[in-house]
Amino acid sequence: MQEISNSAPAQNAAPHLLSRPPAQIEARLFRGALSHSEWTFRGKRNRIFLVASGAGHIRIGKLEVPLSGPALVWAPAGETGSILLEAGSEGASLAVPDVALGSAMPTGAVFAQVREAIARPILGSRLPSVDARRMLGTIATIEQESKADQPGAQEVIRHHLALLLLAIWRLADPVNEQPQPSPRAIVRGFVHLVELHIRDHWTIPDYAAALGVTADRLNTAVRRATGRTPMELIHTRLMTEAAMLLDGSALQVAEIAEALGFKDAAYFSRFFKRIAGVSPRAHREGVALKKIRPETSYAAWP
Repeated sequence: MQEISNSAPAQNAAPHLLSRPPAQIEARLFRGALSHSEWTFRGKRNRIFLVASGAGHIRIGKLEVPLSGPALVWAPAGETGSILLEAGSEGASLAVPDVALGSAMPTGAVFAQVREAIARPILGSRLPSVDARRMLGTIATIEQESKADQPGAQEVIRHHLALLLLAIWRLADPVNEQPQPSPRAIVRGFVHLVELHIRDHWTIPDYAAALGVTADRLNTAVRRATGRTPMELIHTRLMTEAAMLLDGSALQVAEIAEALGFKDAAYFSRFFKRIAGVSPRAHREGVALKKIRPETSYAAWP
């Protein structure tokens, strides 16, 4: 029996001038084992199982579904279960943390549709042989790039993950005229896009276009769910990142402004003061003063 480990995904670090650590992705090919093979998954990462040939079954919760290759299994993060393949089965498996999956999500009009498609499990959907071979090659490339870790490997992996996500979306049988996404899906998608593009300073119409809705519908959905406008949420997220960099780094204010996508340090300072009530420099001095005060209190005197 083989057990797929579920190490914690790399944390989504605050944006700064240093590069982020790569998210933990696990890709494996399996070829014609002499005995049956079984994997368990505990829901911490998103899972793809591609059964190129052979048969078996998958269990998710109390549901058990037979498998017959070529077929695809998609188990979103949060789903727990196991998959058992008979001797001689061939295919591939892929485990992807949410942070890596998010960075690979396609943008534009299909964003909301892809996100809706990957929110639900796909249990053994049959594949044409040509599609199975193409997806097998895609996972093989991800495996090779993960092991080689050459310059640009993360970009190659992100590109191939995007291809897999689009393939999963197509398996969900999208139609030409998709229904409008639900308000909940709009809000979740918006929050996700803000995390990806906070330093790109997208406009509200930019976010609405990526979600496939109008700016008015985005504004209504976000207001009803959070009590705040989309722009207020964007500003709050920017302020959180700014405060983290001011409090926890030695970067100059101009460097922090650049890291957060502001082209002008003076504009960043005005933005920060308008929302926080103090300038970035005064905020930093106030944090430093709070750290000094406990050390110089009367209780600390001999």
